[in-house]
Amino acid sequence: KQVTLRSIEMNIQKNRNNKTKAAEYNPRKDLKPEDEEYQKIKRSIIEFGYVAPVIVNSDMTVIGGHQRLKVLKELGY
Repeated sequence: KQVTLRSIEMNIQKNRNNKTKAAEYNPRKDLKPEDEEYQKIKRSIIEFGYVAPVIVNSDMTVIGGHQRLKVLKELGY
């Protein structure tokens, strides 16, 4: 599905190839499974499902959703 907003073109895809890579400039803490925030994200995904997409650019670098992606991988998404 393609959406155009103000001359910005987005290509929305489901992708399970695991070729994503974290952005080196990611300002967020690298969460570990023992961190409370990691557990909050995990509980939310288990309870409500996966509702917020991970955003990647054209070379599969994650630009939004680093923490969700880490939890999703653990959960087998």
